[in-house]
Amino acid sequence: MSDSTHQDRKQRFEQIALSVRNRDAGRCRWCETTEGDERLSVHHLIPDSRIPDRFDAHLPVNLVSLCQSCHSELESRSLDYQLRVLDVEDREELMLSETTRNALNVRLNKIGSAEVSVKGISKVESQEFIDEDLTSTESQRGLSEF
Repeated sequence: MSDSTHQDRKQRFEQIALSVRNRDAGRCRWCETTEGDERLSVHHLIPDSRIPDRFDAHLPVNLVSLCQSCHSELESRSLDYQLRVLDVEDREELMLSETTRNALNVRLNKIGSAEVSVKGISKVESQEFIDEDLTSTESQRGLSEF
């Protein structure tokens, strides 16, 4: 991977993470600590290593803002456990609003060169990601968490 491609991917994630932190009102979704001196982490509910290639691991519906302590606690937990403790009843509540998604896509469009466009965030792909049963790719650890 070239340095410019790596930089584009880094900038893309930074822009998505900013939108996720804003969606979560600058608070840890678990303990509600506000972002202050410590920047909130943006956590993948399903690790990118477990997401099929047809999906973007950095879709906001797969990301939540967490403080460092909560991030460490949830890092290897099952999706069901995470959603339960984060009080997420419907993963659609993690979708960005149309206005926010459009603003994010404008920012993402500004990343990269004229030859390489940076992938935007699609509502359709986000919904397909939510609808896909990715729990079968998770470890069995979640069974002991109940």
